[in-house]
Amino acid sequence: MEKIKDRLGIVELVGSYIKLEKAGKNLKARCPFHNEKTPSFFVSPDRGSFYCFGCGAKGDIFSFVEQFEGLDFKGTLKLLAERAGIKLEYERGDLSAGKAVREKLFQILEEATSYFEANLKLNAEAISYLEKRGVKEKTRGTFRLGFAPDEWHSLLFHLKSKKFSESDLEKAGLIKKGEAGGNYYDRFRGRIIFPITDSAGRVVGFSGRILKGKPEDAKYLNSPETELFAKSKILYGLDKAKTAIRQRDFAVLVEGQMDLLMSNQAGVANTVASSGTALTDEHINLLKRFSNRLLLVFDPDEAGFKAALRGAGLALARGLEVKVAALPEGLDPADLVLKNPIDWKEALKNAVFLIDFLLARILNKGYDKRQLAKAVEKDILPYVASLKSRIEQSHYISEIADKAGIKEEALWEELRKVKPVIGANPPTPVAGYGVAKEKLTKRELLERRLFGVLFAEKDKKLENELQNIFGVAEFKIALEFWQPFREEIVFEAEANLGGEISEKEIAELLANLKNEKSREKFLQKTKELAEAEKAGDTIQARKLMAECQKLSKEISNDQKTQEK
Repeated sequence: MEKIKDRLGIVELVGSYIKLEKAGKNLKARCPFHNEKTPSFFVSPDRGSFYCFGCGAKGDIFSFVEQFEGLDFKGTLKLLAERAGIKLEYERGDLSAGKAVREKLFQILEEATSYFEANLKLNAEAISYLEKRGVKEKTRGTFRLGFAPDEWHSLLFHLKSKKFSESDLEKAGLIKKGEAGGNYYDRFRGRIIFPITDSAGRVVGFSGRILKGKPEDAKYLNSPETELFAKSKILYGLDKAKTAIRQRDFAVLVEGQMDLLMSNQAGVANTVASSGTALTDEHINLLKRFSNRLLLVFDPDEAGFKAALRGAGLALARGLEVKVAALPEGLDPADLVLKNPIDWKEALKNAVFLIDFLLARILNKGYDKRQLAKAVEKDILPYVASLKSRIEQSHYISEIADKAGIKEEALWEELRKVKPVIGANPPTPVAGYGVAKEKLTKRELLERRLFGVLFAEKDKKLENELQNIFGVAEFKIALEFWQPFREEIVFEAEANLGGEISEKEIAELLANLKNEKSREKFLQKTKELAEAEKAGDTIQARKLMAECQKLSKEISNDQKTQEK
């Protein structure tokens, strides 16, 4: 691990995923792990670590890739070792029980993928179907398309011959058990297979398109939810598209696997597919790691339009810039590419912003003034309300007023009443790992800053100064208290003190801390004095009075010293 860290600097690694900018001795960015507009994600090249003040995400290059790519530790280790050009050697017992189960599922799915690939090469009918749809041999290889034989136990027997158990094959979503406790059989039969991968390119599940079957057979069949596969968290083709999305600074979202294959084949490498599922928060968070711009391709039929519109509204509410490409009636992306790839690229080039698209659609309906006003209120204003920028809202209010012939004042009045589209309020960020700053006292805030400096600088002089203020025993307790928040308070100290921490700034913090501790002690002693007087304990009262006078004098002297 240390060899990998030595070869892969955290700035270069994190910078290959997200855009970083200088912030003193550190770098900052919008956090890739939660929704935010103001950067609160910091990277320290000196310590090789990162921390987000918004959601509490923290760690080194391994934890960054693990969270960003959605990998387990072994997958992360393998990916970073390959990047660093280091060959890995594993020892027995390296994996925990949970990770070992996941690793076995990955092995099973990889073996199944190879089996399906080999079977496609043997099935002329399946190859003929793909060729008629325009899918070239190179594309079939790149996306590892396969074929599941139309047999009940073909894959089951093959994988059992590789020493995988029926229980593990069921966990991988590859086999099912017959009714009333019958025997296991293959889930995918007589289908063209599309392997579904995570963002690191590892197979997590499959989608199968029926080649020929009964009318009641489902056209597409997906893997069930498993330890590795959740449809709401996977975008088909993201592992192949993520570099192009980052380079072109927008993603093209289509519905089906065939749409993606043909778009990619036409040179639109930044295309991903939702695999027929509604766009989710998890999908949007995946895309936001690479770009804040999304181009949606609306299915021409009404049902497809409504489904895509829900996803578009959610993306808009999450702060993405959303454009829409409309296709000719009766053609999906795969059909359009097959007909003419240039028309497909032209449709993407002519994409318009979501609200412009919706407004044009309403204006083309031939509504009278009353109907038009109702349509604007119902179908347009909720999307305007979802925009985070008041300037953007103002732009669209003016545009709607101009094109729909509705007074701006009336539109603003209605805008105040309408609710944003569903999901417009982003999910609450994960609570930070540290202590909530708004609940800290002034003395605790000073402690937090000074211990952040101590952890960052490892300054023996500062340690001695703190021991003098706290006393040795109390200093050890304070040190143990702040230790779990080390990463957070180090970044915070550097951010607040401008990166380079001067002796003057430290001296001021120490003086303020000493003064604040004296104040707290003074308040405590005055409280004890009042209780002693109330109880008639004159001896204790005189003792406490002397202590209060001494503390008051110390506070006064400290203030005079600071004023100088």
